[in-house]
This record gives sequence, structure tokens and C-alpha cells, in this order.
Amino acid sequence: TNMSAILGQCPRKSDCDRMFKLYMAVSVLGAFVSACGGTSGYIVLLRSIHPDLKSLALGMQTLIVRTLGGIPPPIYFGALIDRTCLKWGLKRCGGQGACRLYDSHAFRITFLGLIYGLYGLAYLLWGVLYRQLSNRQKKLVLRSQAKATALEANGNNNPNGHAMVSIFKNKDDLDRDNEST
Repeated sequence: TNMSAILGQCPRKSDCDRMFKLYMAVSVLGAFVSACGGTSGYIVLLRSIHPDLKSLALGMQTLIVRTLGGIPPPIYFGALIDRTCLKWGLKRCGGQGACRLYDSHAFRITFLGLIYGLYGLAYLLWGVLYRQLSNRQKKLVLRSQAKATALEANGNNNPNGHAMVSIFKNKDDLDRDNEST
């Protein structure tokens, strides 16, 4: 094949500078929002676990996040990025080498699409968790209100639901005890 190269920069569209600034703004905003969720995630974890199990829960959460965030992503990111290769190099032994030329448009769409897709999935799962926890909280409030209403209707104002028993004798019991002795 006949190929040639020209000295200088490749031609680019006129809105390249504007798109770069937009990309940087979206990236910084996404990183900020993602970082804000880290603290709230720890708070949700710590408040929903029995106090004796908090250290175990933090250790398991760290293990799971590091395992799921450190092992699979290089594999699927690499596999998807390899699909955007236009020209593969050859090894000396004849096998497939490294990619020499990528389709920059497909690379951009694949790389950023995967990142934003994973963020979207994470936000969707956080939304499901929030909905479940808010429904649970509403049920707990309704149960406590129903219990308080039932106790008031029965004339028992003791909040724990147990009958109040006095160990002190009233005046009539004292009089009966004195008469029998």
C-alpha cells in the first residue's frame, strides 16, 4: 500500500477548543459529584450495620470495591478499546502486535460511553437503594405511630408496651396486712 505523511498537525474541526472545555467541565463536575457520594456511602454503611460488625463491614466494602474496581475494568476497557483499532502491528514471530492506529471518533465514543454508562448504572443502583430505604423508613414511622395510637386507646401510656407494676403497697393493702397480724 502507498501511504504518505505530512509534517504538522492533523486537521481538526473549528469547535475543537469549545468541545475540549466542555469535556473538562463535565469531567470535573462528574468527579465532584462522584466524590460527594463517597462520604454518604460510608455513612449509609455505618448506620445500617450493627455496631459490633462495623469494622468487618468496612473491610468487606473496601475489599469488594477494590476487587470489582481493580480487576475487571482493565479487561473490558482493553477489549472495547481494541475494537476501535484500524491498523495492528505485527510481532517478529508473526503474531498480532500493538495497535498502531485507532479510529479516534470510535475510541472517544467507546471510552467515554463506557465510563458514563458505568456512572449511570451506579446512580441507578443508588436510586434503588434510596427508594428501598425511604420506603422502609416510612413503614417504621407508620408502625410506631400505630403502636402509639393503640397504646393511647388502651389507656396505657407506657411507650415500651409493658404493663406498669408497682412494688409499693397502696393504703388498702397495708390496712389488710395490719388487720391480719
